[in-house]
Amino acid sequence: MNYIPEDKLAVSLGQRIASERKLNNLSQKQLAEDICSQSMISSIEKGIYVPNAILLSRLCMRLNISMDNAVLSSYLEIEDMEGFNEKIKSLCNNHDYSGMLKYLDDSKIIDQLYKNQDFQTYYYYYAVATYQYLNDRRESLRLLNLAYQYTYSKGQKSFIPNEILILSVIAYIKVQSNDVTSGFKDFETVLKIIEDNRFSSYNENINILYYLYGVCLHETKQYRKSIKILNDGINWTTLHSSYYMLSDLFLALSKSYDSLNNKSEAHKAVLKSETIEDVFKQYAYKKD
Repeated sequence: MNYIPEDKLAVSLGQRIASERKLNNLSQKQLAEDICSQSMISSIEKGIYVPNAILLSRLCMRLNISMDNAVLSSYLEIEDMEGFNEKIKSLCNNHDYSGMLKYLDDSKIIDQLYKNQDFQTYYYYYAVATYQYLNDRRESLRLLNLAYQYTYSKGQKSFIPNEILILSVIAYIKVQSNDVTSGFKDFETVLKIIEDNRFSSYNENINILYYLYGVCLHETKQYRKSIKILNDGINWTTLHSSYYMLSDLFLALSKSYDSLNNKSEAHKAVLKSETIEDVFKQYAYKKD
């Protein structure tokens, strides 16, 4: 089994704490003052020890970062439109897709866009809201393909993270629309892009590919392949010192193990998901 868990989680968190401490011009002793021992900070930064939620929250306060941002959650953003970015983030966090459609329909927003990637981001969110609120899969796919075309050029060898995210969501919606063969073919195409390192830079949104692919495999009863893809996603995410989507990946993994009646591994995966939620406030999406 490719379970990696504690050691890589500890190392990536330790690196983040050390980086933030240095940015704040604090010594280990100054960071530890009235919170814990200097040796504890040293152990955390070396990846030997994972702090509990209370200790982590106190360290975050001293480092001037919120618990929510101790591990970054990724949202597509439009440069120089901070109000838009904050509004979209709030609507996403509250799953208010009706409100998102109303907000995106405001003509003042689209009138402010001029870069191709800005339009791409706008139509990506419009597609997501259309899918989530209206359940209009055909229109969602049209909008996603429109968003993709804003930056795609025929024959390009490298893909930006936004394109990878959009292609992953297109594949997911195709499978959900019973266009299973085409959807899984698209998933394999995107996975090949990742495996061949044909992307311009790492971005946490790439993590989403593994989750969406794994979920679709599970829903089509391809449990063993789902376990492989989800474990690959866990490896990929921790390799890049990220926690984004990690709780979701473990929760999806537990369901595939459970479907194979492997209760022991299912239980381990659930515990991993719950631990990440408790410590990092990164909550897995749970369907009603």
